[in-house]
Amino acid sequence: MDTFEFTKKKLLSLSSQNRNKHIIKWLSGFYHKLTTNRFNLASLELFTHQYNQIINWTGMAPFIKPESNHTRLWIEAVSNRIHYHRSFTCTAIRDHDLLRKVQTNDLIFPCNQIDFHCHVALDGLRSLFNVGSIFRTCEAFGFKSIILGNTPGKEHPGVQKTAMGAQNRVGQEKVMDLGQAMLDKKEKGFKIIGVETIAGALPFYEIPWKKRTIVVFGNEEYGISSHVMETCDNFVHIPMFGKKNSINVANAVSVIGFHIARSLCGR
Repeated sequence: MDTFEFTKKKLLSLSSQNRNKHIIKWLSGFYHKLTTNRFNLASLELFTHQYNQIINWTGMAPFIKPESNHTRLWIEAVSNRIHYHRSFTCTAIRDHDLLRKVQTNDLIFPCNQIDFHCHVALDGLRSLFNVGSIFRTCEAFGFKSIILGNTPGKEHPGVQKTAMGAQNRVGQEKVMDLGQAMLDKKEKGFKIIGVETIAGALPFYEIPWKKRTIVVFGNEEYGISSHVMETCDNFVHIPMFGKKNSINVANAVSVIGFHIARSLCGR
């Protein structure tokens, strides 16, 4: 395995943040060797010795090696240590910072065949994280496209980071006037359902969902725009049992999208 690049004196001369960044880089190299089966018993012992020497220099919690040499146990142990050091770098961990998924005998589920034609419309969303998350959710539930009104789309790098490739498998339609776009969709036989916490809105599980539906979600601060609300055939909400009357918009798409897909697939 690769030898750590710093001496004790040089490592301790760095700030805590930079010190941990270099340790993470070194650990990530060994993690890659584990996931590609490029290690042996001697390299495990050498890693443990050298890593605990580095840990001793910095006064951090020691590394306790797994009780066996099973690859999965070592992958878990090293992954946990990488994220342990990340906690000292004062940076938030996002999905794209996580280590690559290791396949470990997960069940392979067949893709369910769908025959519905549902879409999500986003009215004035600002958060790139929310939009990217919604792309990923819509792909998982088999929604055909996302209609964007005054909302950043999948061409934005910030959206791509959270969507993690799902944006390439979901259609996107950007419109100048979302209200007019919804009227045009109604003429083509689509039902327009707004998600809003307003008087008369039904719990999302109490309406019969149609196979040609567009579900509209509004801005994080003020909800669906007035002119877009006028185009909706009905409104639904997610019943709350705490003190807040709503949840994050990306989470709301997940809750309602799953219910629609499940009810229309008859599962």
